[in-house]
Amino acid sequence: MRVFLCAFEGFSIAIPMVSVAYVALHASESTDYGGEGKVTISLPRLFNLSEELIRHIIVLKKPGSETNYTDEKNITLFTTEIEREIDIPDEQIFPLPKALSATRFSILFSGIQFNSHQLSDTAGGLVFLLNYEELSRYAQKEEAL
Repeated sequence: MRVFLCAFEGFSIAIPMVSVAYVALHASESTDYGGEGKVTISLPRLFNLSEELIRHIIVLKKPGSETNYTDEKNITLFTTEIEREIDIPDEQIFPLPKALSATRFSILFSGIQFNSHQLSDTAGGLVFLLNYEELSRYAQKEEAL
């Protein structure tokens, strides 16, 4: 699976390229989380990290969409710098351990890769694979509240 790899302290997040509509640099001093109808998620904030780490903006496609068409309902991720683009073989991605199901962010990930020091120069050996379908469902529920 081809992914964008975003490094955090101690772990990385792999964002499947098939789920990405486009990527942009985050150039402003502030983080605009949009207004009504916009779904934005700051990955550093989700993990209680500094907002200063935000370097890229990733707009996700709607699940099942084959085009890069975007609108205000798409999910926008604020993330650390995209460290690189890599292939992770499917046989190297494992289900999340049950112990992680108690965390508030576990539903956002569909798998984990262990001992991945060769993939990231700055992060630890864990790579979490983003589950953009589940992220989209979660965002829709939050928007409906």
